[in-house]
Amino acid sequence: MSTFKLRPMMVAICILILSGCASGPSQPNAMLPRPDGRYDNHTYRVDSSRMDLSQVISSIVILVTRTKFELPDGTQMDKEIIGSGVAINDRFILTVEHTVTQSGIEILTPIGIFKPSVVKLEEKTYIRHGRSEHLLTPLVRNHADDVALFEIPEGIRPPSFPYVVGNSDDLWVGNYVYAVGNPMNLGVNVREGIVSALKAPKEIFQIEAKGENAFMISNGLSPGDSGTPVIAIRDGRFELVGLSQGTFVGNGRLGWVIRINAIRHLLENAREISKDKRMKVSFLELVKTSSKNFRFDLSRF
Repeated sequence: MSTFKLRPMMVAICILILSGCASGPSQPNAMLPRPDGRYDNHTYRVDSSRMDLSQVISSIVILVTRTKFELPDGTQMDKEIIGSGVAINDRFILTVEHTVTQSGIEILTPIGIFKPSVVKLEEKTYIRHGRSEHLLTPLVRNHADDVALFEIPEGIRPPSFPYVVGNSDDLWVGNYVYAVGNPMNLGVNVREGIVSALKAPKEIFQIEAKGENAFMISNGLSPGDSGTPVIAIRDGRFELVGLSQGTFVGNGRLGWVIRINAIRHLLENAREISKDKRMKVSFLELVKTSSKNFRFDLSRF
């Protein structure tokens, strides 16, 4: 049989094969991983009509902290820093403490940086909402655990984080995460990555961070991201699992995050020792979880 006569037959076979591949019933959900109650290593089950990152972006707030210092000669000096946080439960701002606290002043001189001995006279943090700033009420400023919580004044209601607070004890290496931050204070930016280690290395102790309270992510974190939410996905649904805390300079793919369970533990303790009845009610609202099977593991602290 000649080559020329074979060609029509080969074409017909190819058409039959392609027709057979296309003729079967379409079952897109049959290939999706089944819900198992664990955090996902993918985004396959995320329904964009229900899980909307733009709502998370809207919950990020800009914080302005102004500190008044007194120099040894009695001169007073003001210093301002800009940070970020996340609005939660319609009444609170949650962030890391180092974005809203200043311990001293650095003065650039021709021979280097001079750090004079100063006395902190006053420190106030404001939320920048619209074109105005509003003074926040500090509820917790914990330097050791690097957590800060503020109450928003009446009449100011930025959009709150719209999804549930997760359980960071359930995280595994490889779980998919989003870091929703404000890198370099250039605007809110979303980056995807994975949980790359369940504990941070001992080197972060050099900046007074706690490795046992943190996990590592592959997302590149930058200055300005501190205090902003990190989200994991459980069966296609977003959950808050931590706050961005820091990164290794020179290695943009090595960031670490404070576990949300460590933050829960701190706030629960603060609620218990608080003598302010209003604050106790506030904390009760904050630390409640919508997850019925949540178990708090004190062995981590």
